[in-house]
Amino acid sequence: MAALSAEKIQISVGELVDFACRSGDLVSTLSGGPTAQEGIRAHQKLQKKRPAGSEAEYPLQVEMELDGESVVLNGRVDILHPQADLHRPPQLDEIKTTYVPPQKLPDLNRALHWAQLKIYGFCYGLQQQFSDDTPVALQMLWHNLKEKKTYPELQEFSWGELETFSRGALTQYLQWHRRWQAHRQAVCASAKTLEFPFPRYRDGQRALAVAAYRCLRDGGELVAEAPTGIGKTISTLFPAIKAMGETGLDQLVYLTAKNSGRQVVRETAGRLHQQGLKLSVLELQARDKTCACSLGLCSRDENDICPRTKGFYDRLPEARQALLAQPLLTPEVIAQEADRFQLCPFELSLQMLPWADLVVCDFNYVFDPLVQMHNLRDNRRRRALLIDEAHNLGDRARGMFSATLTRSDIRRAAAECKGSHPSLRRAIQSLVRALDKWVIEQRQSRTSQSRPTEPAPAKSELWINQRDDQVPATVNTAIQKVLTVANQLWEAAQPPPDAIADWLKNLFRFQAIEQLAGEEHRYITRAQRSSNPESRWQEQELEILCLNAAEYLLQAYRLFHSVIVFSATLRPAHFVYRQLGLPADAPYLQLPSPFQPEQLGLLVCPYVDTRYRARQGATNILVDMIGRTRRSRPGNYLVFFPSYRFLQDVATAFSERFPDVALIQQEAGSSELERDYFLAHFQPGRETLGFAIMGGIFGEGIDYVGDQLVGTIVVGTGLPQVNEEQELLRSASAARGENGFDIAYRYPGLTRVLQTAGRVIRSERDRGVVILADYRFADPFYRHLYPQHWHPRICDNGEALSAALDQFWETP
Repeated sequence: MAALSAEKIQISVGELVDFACRSGDLVSTLSGGPTAQEGIRAHQKLQKKRPAGSEAEYPLQVEMELDGESVVLNGRVDILHPQADLHRPPQLDEIKTTYVPPQKLPDLNRALHWAQLKIYGFCYGLQQQFSDDTPVALQMLWHNLKEKKTYPELQEFSWGELETFSRGALTQYLQWHRRWQAHRQAVCASAKTLEFPFPRYRDGQRALAVAAYRCLRDGGELVAEAPTGIGKTISTLFPAIKAMGETGLDQLVYLTAKNSGRQVVRETAGRLHQQGLKLSVLELQARDKTCACSLGLCSRDENDICPRTKGFYDRLPEARQALLAQPLLTPEVIAQEADRFQLCPFELSLQMLPWADLVVCDFNYVFDPLVQMHNLRDNRRRRALLIDEAHNLGDRARGMFSATLTRSDIRRAAAECKGSHPSLRRAIQSLVRALDKWVIEQRQSRTSQSRPTEPAPAKSELWINQRDDQVPATVNTAIQKVLTVANQLWEAAQPPPDAIADWLKNLFRFQAIEQLAGEEHRYITRAQRSSNPESRWQEQELEILCLNAAEYLLQAYRLFHSVIVFSATLRPAHFVYRQLGLPADAPYLQLPSPFQPEQLGLLVCPYVDTRYRARQGATNILVDMIGRTRRSRPGNYLVFFPSYRFLQDVATAFSERFPDVALIQQEAGSSELERDYFLAHFQPGRETLGFAIMGGIFGEGIDYVGDQLVGTIVVGTGLPQVNEEQELLRSASAARGENGFDIAYRYPGLTRVLQTAGRVIRSERDRGVVILADYRFADPFYRHLYPQHWHPRICDNGEALSAALDQFWETP
């Protein structure tokens, strides 16, 4: 991305080629060639063999006037052979590593590599002040890693030919850049005059906006715990947009973990657009919800190729022009333009990433090592990162830096290749054998470093290794073999079966995470013996588990000028900073609730024990509690449980006691349609009773405004389920001198409780009750962490609860 400048436009050769010289089809986004490490090793090897007098990594930088613009073009050519005598022209070599002979490479790839070398030749000639007819020799060195052989391909051009080609590419880029620059100037001008879109600030809103602006202006990080209803989106977006106009910020990236969060940003941006803001907003959606093939909107041809990928880059410029500076590039808008130009909508949205002023997307586009937006690496642009719902980031990031392989999935992948891809099938079968060998080694060694956990069912086994212990080297080697064969197929335009595309993505992830793994990772091996005495295997699994992704998050923060982390539940501060990799000196802003204390009736019921071993006795107490709550004031209520099993037990008992009350329950794995059906019951004027799971879709990120929800009962403290992952997290935290039980269980559980409780009061006119049902809520540990605007009332029995409810609803 060229830097926005009124004087000089700076662009690298690679950027110019990528923007102006691509044509033809869209190739696979999985891979399609050697890894970066393999390429670096091959470059170094060939550069060492260069003849005396030649130079490696020769820097090229030229400045020229073109179409009234001053352009600085720069790059590095792999090898320069200066003119040794009058009989030989100067020569520039470019090294490209492959897995196949160059004649088997797709013509589109070859043309793109030659375009880069031609522009290098132009830059060198301009540096040396060549005349139009001066000859320049250009050589591609195609190094086949599989054969360990280099295929040279030499062509000679006049410098005038190279100039014509290069200036044509630059002209195409400059035409686009002028349009984009005009848009940016309009954005900055409209941002400077933008006014806050509401008549007044809510309590705490101005403090958040001021702190956010200072962070965006000066750089660094800000952590803000802003209670529900304060208006976090406008309080962070408005100062961020003002900073774009006044301090030179180039791009904003707004992260949210829920679809509802993206909708709020869309609505907020729409309100600002009505005031004259020219900002372009790009909303990214997951591939499976965007891709036309996934949605059944196009049919692949006989070679299993999507027609929208054919000629993609030939039709892209016109589509890109149509989308530039549109105010809201929602998935619907992108899909409409993609239909018009017959392009892949997901890939079209990625092409618009560098040119959007505000990008709204999921966490993984910034933090996931396999999904991260590539243009973030351009450090010439100043970007700000706004992380909404940041209480979800710690767990989500741990998942991004974890990976799993299972034997059954590997065997299914091998079966899909039978008959069509024999070399790939053989490689995948070798991975099955490598996993088998690893499990046998674990079973035989039983060392103190590679140990089984507490006694498990007789037919299942589990071992845990640290990064410094024995690692699955044979598995890693087999994975590399599979990926090498897959890359060879992609590079030769003979892709693996589409049926194993997701599995190959998972394999890439496993390899990437294994290479990144550090002291916060554990290798977990699970084996389940078959009930068939003639078979040794039933299922095996190898997991690389990340216990804390803080260091990886910190590395991503460094790509941004400013980072603002905010949520309604970021407590306690030391836990949040440790999980999210935040610098210890990052300011922590804790804001008061904008609502009046009398709007919320917070009732703590310690007369029920919801721990697992006491749940049978808790069921009848909870049924009585729900009945009393509904009788106190008719309306819509939600009861949140820690598990589906507990939910179903209470639902059964409640229906037996109150058969006339309609009960709606959250189902495990419910679809979006089923979730919408559930939410549709919560409308003003109804008396819906819903049972849902704490920490699930209905307990976070949904606004139940007014009488959509008048009360919530939170059953239990939300502790995560006890399993080997949580226990590993507990022991790792304890080893650092922290309270492992708090880190692994109590703090995450508290976050769920606070999020769930925050669903009730969403506006200045709301009134409602939150009932915390568990004896532990009266414990000093939890009371110390309650939000400042909570004023709990203890109810020691059902009669006291009814009295407290009646008093709350009777108070005006």
